[in-house]
Amino acid sequence: MSAIKITKLNKYYKTENEPFHALKDIDLEFEEGKFTVILGKSGSGKSTLLNIIGGLDSYDNGEVSVDGFDYKDADDKIMSNFRCRKIGFVFQSYNLIPVLNVYENIIFPVNISGAKIDDKYIANVIKQLGLDGKEKSFPNQLSGGQQQRVAIARALANKPKIVLADEPTGNLDSAISEDVLNLLINGVKEYGHTLIMITHDSDIAKYADRVINIEDGRIVKEQISNT
Repeated sequence: MSAIKITKLNKYYKTENEPFHALKDIDLEFEEGKFTVILGKSGSGKSTLLNIIGGLDSYDNGEVSVDGFDYKDADDKIMSNFRCRKIGFVFQSYNLIPVLNVYENIIFPVNISGAKIDDKYIANVIKQLGLDGKEKSFPNQLSGGQQQRVAIARALANKPKIVLADEPTGNLDSAISEDVLNLLINGVKEYGHTLIMITHDSDIAKYADRVINIEDGRIVKEQISNT
């Protein structure tokens, strides 16, 4: 079953001269409960694609449907509510709120959405991510790896169907990077998430169910794992 369906997607950015064609007739489907890596160099269009899937950026023409919801006519309020309920984001820069402790950062999207906090589920996520005992710590008291774990926990807090990861290991050393990657992949197995990760690191591709290569705003190659 498709969690995400994209048809003839085009995105332009205004420049001083002529519009920059960032995404060109993208056709993609993402299967529910699978891990997909999108590989591409800087400027290839991979971040733009992820931001559109996450409803953080607009597009000029085409169709985007996530979990059966059509983005085309959704206003900002509707999109914001949809993101809170259905999509979890993991960024390279963590984006934790410095004045909130670990627990408060994790449950922040739940509070924003107005949903009820599932204490048992949150406690399990905290345990799975090795954050036991850190709930009252503040971001500046944590290592980079620990901050990224908090960011992952926050992304999972609302039980999202889709998890979007933007270079989540980019600021971490190799040992911690592998640990964080395994935690995200375990989320796919444990909670049935559809995980989409963009990166320029081809080594990460070996962990994925599917690898998509993007160049100059076009999909140039797709590979499905046989394992």
